[in-house]
Formats: sequence, structure tokens, C-alpha cells
Amino acid sequence: MGNYRMIIISLVFVSMLTLITPVYAADWSMFKNDISRSGYTGDTVNPPLTLKWTKDLGFETDSSPVIVNNVLYIGTTFGIHALDILSGNEIWRYHTNGFVKSAPAVANDVVYFGANDRKFYALNAKDGTLLWTNDAALDGYTTSAAVTNNMVYAMPKDGSFYAFDIMNGKIIWSTLIGKASESSPAVGEGIIAFGTDSGDIVALDVSTGKEKWHYNTGAIEIKSSPVIADGTLFVGSNDGSVYAITTDKGALKWKYSTSNNVESSPSVRNGVVYFGSTDSNFFALDALTGNAIWKFPNSGSVLSGPAISNDIVYFGTRNNFIYALDANSGKTLWKNSTGQNDKDYITSPAISGNMLFAATHSGLLFAYSGTVGVSTPAVKETTPLPAAQTASPTVTTVKPSQTKESPGFEFEFPVLVLLMLAVIGMYRMHSKKK
Repeated sequence: MGNYRMIIISLVFVSMLTLITPVYAADWSMFKNDISRSGYTGDTVNPPLTLKWTKDLGFETDSSPVIVNNVLYIGTTFGIHALDILSGNEIWRYHTNGFVKSAPAVANDVVYFGANDRKFYALNAKDGTLLWTNDAALDGYTTSAAVTNNMVYAMPKDGSFYAFDIMNGKIIWSTLIGKASESSPAVGEGIIAFGTDSGDIVALDVSTGKEKWHYNTGAIEIKSSPVIADGTLFVGSNDGSVYAITTDKGALKWKYSTSNNVESSPSVRNGVVYFGSTDSNFFALDALTGNAIWKFPNSGSVLSGPAISNDIVYFGTRNNFIYALDANSGKTLWKNSTGQNDKDYITSPAISGNMLFAATHSGLLFAYSGTVGVSTPAVKETTPLPAAQTASPTVTTVKPSQTKESPGFEFEFPVLVLLMLAVIGMYRMHSKKK
């Protein structure tokens, strides 16, 4: 009898364990999520979205948020801020002597970024303590770094390009480009590529830093950051065009023109290129041909690079709207006004788990959660609620209570109850036989 009871208890325990499903949120660890700058995540954020919290950072920002292990990192005129993604509470902040305009890159519990004080930094991601700096640059940094191959790639405004050792910040190689850039580099197909303020697209060998090719668009400047996918580089330009360039030879495949500057950094998914223009339109192009699949007119210039969650495209506008569009049709699924003035704008959004994060230039950070179990998203417009806003940030050096990513747990209660009833029934039948 005792052995039978132990078997019953073991069955119940094992059943409960198998029905507890851990749900992990993927990281969004650098600008546009990865080194190729795809802007895509496998995490699903279904509209309509609900505002969870807002945070006044207290400083202006041009940075896009990144998320690793449930912690959000973002740069401001003060420096770098780390916040808990569930509450918006500040965990720590690190002060620099220059504006951190770029999105940081996080790898192996280290936060990498450059600032306008000419320094490139590496901080402990858990508590914000300084690990190393490199001050070789003659001008400040405005572009986002990329981390891969045990190197962190960074480009200051002095026309040089650096590959730093991720452990100590020593220069592994450097290349003099001779042209300033506000275009964050993308890595893929053996190259690291970016645009310049003189309208050139430059590709370097990712291992040595030697120039492999460059393509001159004839534009005044390129502020858009490229994306690399399937042997092609896609980038916007201030001549109002998006260029598709082969990654091996630097040859033009196609060019698509809009009626104004394309400062938005394109994202690519399933053979489609998504981007916005300052002509207040958002576009989806066939990546092979450059033909327009659809065009979405909105009420403000699009400066942000889109974030893609499955078949949904999210982006922000200069008049402070966040849109969710159907990636296949361009139809509006949801939009939200952050409530700022028309001179403000939204930087590139980021996604982690079931949440979307977006910041405004004025320094407000917004966190939204998606709708669970929605198969056909509905159109909805919301405005932030004042009651949801947290207190102004204060200088802290509090370590995160949990540094590793925490899974949520979903219990399939109906199945669990049925199994338990079946086990109890078996036990009673056995008892009657006794």
C-alpha cells in the first residue's frame, strides 16, 4: 500500500512539472536587435497594446532601448541608464561627460557604448561599474556599436573606425575612413558596412578592417544605418532613396526613390524591406526587385527604424505616434499617441517577450504589453495615463535583484485537474479492492 501511494504521489508531481511551461523573453541586445540590423525578433507582441508604465528619464535621448536579462539600457545626455523592464524602476545609471546618442550593445554582462566625450566605454551590466575605456578617438561617438568575434566595432565622428578587444578595450585594428558618419555599422557576409556624411557606402573586411569596396550614392549624406540580408545591403539616403547593394562586389542591384530624406534604418524580413521616410510615408519593398508592395501614409516623418514581430511591423513618427502595421498588407492594426508636441520624435522601438519599448527625444520612455491569445489584431488608439507614470529618476547604484533572465510560468489547469482526478480515481478503486 505504501509503495502504491508513493507511485501516485510521484505521478502527480511529474504531471505538474510537465505542465509548467517556462516562457522566456528573447533579448534585444543592440541597435536593431542583431549585428546584421535586421530589426526582427521571434517574440510575439500582438496588438492592441496596453501601456504598462512610463518613465521620465530626466534627460534628452536619441538612443534606442536595448533589453537583456529583463533589464533595459538606454543612453541620454547624462550617460547610460539601466531600468527594470517590468516596473520601469531605475537600477543604476552611469554619468559620462558627453551625450550618449547611440544605442548601447550588451554582450556577456557588459554594456558597450561611445559618447560625445570622445571615449568608448565598457560597463558591468549588473551594477554599472566601469570596466574599461578607450580614448583614442579625436571626436565623439554618435553611432551604435556592434559586438561579435570577440571584438566590439565602433566608429567616432573623426573619420576612423575601430575594432576593440572586448576584454580590455585595446585596439585590434583601426582604419581611417576619412569621412564622418552617423550611420551605425551592420555586420554580415564577411563585411562590416556603413554610410558616411559624404554619401558613400563603405564595406570593410570584418577581420582585418581593410576596405573591400565603397559605393557613392551622390547624396549629400547618409544618416540611415544599413541592414544586411541574403547577400544584399539595404540603406536609406538623404537623396530620398533606398539602395540595394551586393555585399560581395558593392554593385547596385536597385534603387527606390521617395519624395524626401530616408533617415529611417531599414529592416528586412521574409524578402521584404521595411522603412519610413520624412515624406510621412512608410514603405514595404520587394527585396529582390525593389518594387513597392505597399505604402502607408501617416501624419508624421518617420525617423525610427522599424521593429518586426512575426507579421507585425512597429515604428514611431516625429509627431509621436507609434504604429503597428500588418507586414503583409500595410493595414493599421493599432496606433498610440505618446502625447508630446510635434517637434518631439520617437526613436527606434525595441521588443522583448510580450513587451514593446519606445523612447521620445524629450526623454520619456514607454513600455507596452501585447494582448495574449489574439489571432486577428484589432485597430485601437490609446493615450498614456498620467497615473501610470513613475517618479523622476534618482542616482542609484542598486544591483538588480535578479541578473539572469527569469522565465514566466503558464499552468495548463484544465489538463492538470483532469490528470489529478484520474489519479485520485485510480487510488480509490485500488482502495476498494483492498
